[in-house]
Amino acid sequence: MAKKKGRLMLIKIGDGAQTEQFLTLCSLTSKSFRLNDFEVRLHRVRNCSVCDCDNPTGALWTEVLNGIKRASLSGNGLIEESTAEARLMAIKMSDEPFANTQVIVPGVGTFVGRFHYASVEFTGEQEGGQGIGLTLNSSGAVTFTEEA
Repeated sequence: MAKKKGRLMLIKIGDGAQTEQFLTLCSLTSKSFRLNDFEVRLHRVRNCSVCDCDNPTGALWTEVLNGIKRASLSGNGLIEESTAEARLMAIKMSDEPFANTQVIVPGVGTFVGRFHYASVEFTGEQEGGQGIGLTLNSSGAVTFTEEA
């Protein structure tokens, strides 16, 4: 896979309209997107290791099942008073801070799903710009479309 520029990774917020359009949060200068699979350990008679019946003297291995899938993302940047940021604040201040969100990871593909807008943070330094940070967690299935 060829190297890609970080600025090509995009976080987009759904506008909530019937025919949904996605607004890019251009103010984010750093972004992180994580996909997690939490394992479910099988416990058999107070032991979570499983014996190989064909080789009972061999090594014992832990057996796990697919567990809970979760996607989360975070980002930081400088406030630019955009339409996307206005939408972000409308979502965060609503009774149910959820919105369809699209994450484009260059060279990988596009992830789309409903996300909970867990936190929005504002920062400011004496001699710098006003910053913004956010944390989102998936709420339900996230679809993936591989980049062509």
